[in-house]
Amino acid sequence: MKVAFFTHYTTLYGANRSLLNLIDGLKTYGVESYVIAPSEGDITNALKEQNVAFATYPIQWWVDKLNHSDKPKFKARWLERVYRFAQYRRNAAIRLYRNLRLVPLLKQQLKQWDVDLVYTNASVTPIGALVAKSLNLPHVWHFREFIDLDYGLCHDWGKFVFNQLVGQADARVAISKAIYAHLLHELPPDRNHIIYNGVASVSEFDRLLQITSLSIRDNKFFTFALLGVLLPHKGQDIAIRALALLVESFPQTRLLIVGQGNDARLRELAIELNVQNNVEFWGHIDDPYKAYLEADVVLMCSKNEGMGRVTVEAMAACRLVIGYDNAGTSEIVQHEQTGLLYQGGFEELAVQMKRCVENPAWGRQIGKNAWQFARNEYSVETYAKNIYKVLLSVVK
Repeated sequence: MKVAFFTHYTTLYGANRSLLNLIDGLKTYGVESYVIAPSEGDITNALKEQNVAFATYPIQWWVDKLNHSDKPKFKARWLERVYRFAQYRRNAAIRLYRNLRLVPLLKQQLKQWDVDLVYTNASVTPIGALVAKSLNLPHVWHFREFIDLDYGLCHDWGKFVFNQLVGQADARVAISKAIYAHLLHELPPDRNHIIYNGVASVSEFDRLLQITSLSIRDNKFFTFALLGVLLPHKGQDIAIRALALLVESFPQTRLLIVGQGNDARLRELAIELNVQNNVEFWGHIDDPYKAYLEADVVLMCSKNEGMGRVTVEAMAACRLVIGYDNAGTSEIVQHEQTGLLYQGGFEELAVQMKRCVENPAWGRQIGKNAWQFARNEYSVETYAKNIYKVLLSVVK
């Protein structure tokens, strides 16, 4: 079987890392993978390392922010809203035009590869669906984000058009029950599937367990880590505020903020709360496991996480995760069994963090429970097997 995957961006964040895991796992079933990317970048470098053929075309999204934060053009609010909406529609039309112009070129590329199936790796671009329809090929659509709840984006042409095009897919895969309920609940269920991401092979899970068992952390600070792009909805500010409460009783604690983005606002907050010496900003790192293994506990403060790849990766590293009790995080973390959950704000988060500092042995045991759970449920082998079943069903 030959499959053409469409990816919507070039950096190695969750969706693309999951795509690489899937491509690797599907090799077991003889699936030959090809990738269409919007340009060259980290994802194409990784594909070269895996000897996976790819091509780059400037594919466009079909979602965008309706309200931008640039300086208002008009003083009258109603006029400003009309102006912004007109700009939004104009940009949406431009994106659609550019995608339609790419369809003939992409058809030629996929014919050259002689693919059997088209696979769109995220919900934010329609180009895979358009090309598959033109070639009369089966199309699988993978849904990995809420779109509006997590990234504040709007559908270019509204939910009705979204449902019409998505409804034509031969199979739709959601990465969690929460994503399914938010995006696919209005569509016929016979083509819908819930398949959680795989984050590591079984052998990699075992290797991480061995590393964890042999490693001895000599740092006297009890360490929390939060990994993710530096965006308000990821909750880095919540973690810093919770740490500030904790430091009052436990000064030997620290927080690692790991992720790409502008950290000026967060650094100012740390100084304001007098915890600048307890917060470290690592920026982006290629290997997130360096942060997991440096930490005692990993935080997941995003309130609307589609699944939470970071959560499962931390479990793979035998780390207890404290997560906000909502969306995909609630589906993964079982409170006081494979992690801890909290609701509310930074005060409630600080309560759970304090429990971990006061009883580190208890936290390590939960981390081991989490490792076993993740190994059983979120291995690349399980992920690839479930996706391959979907591929077979639509090709047949």
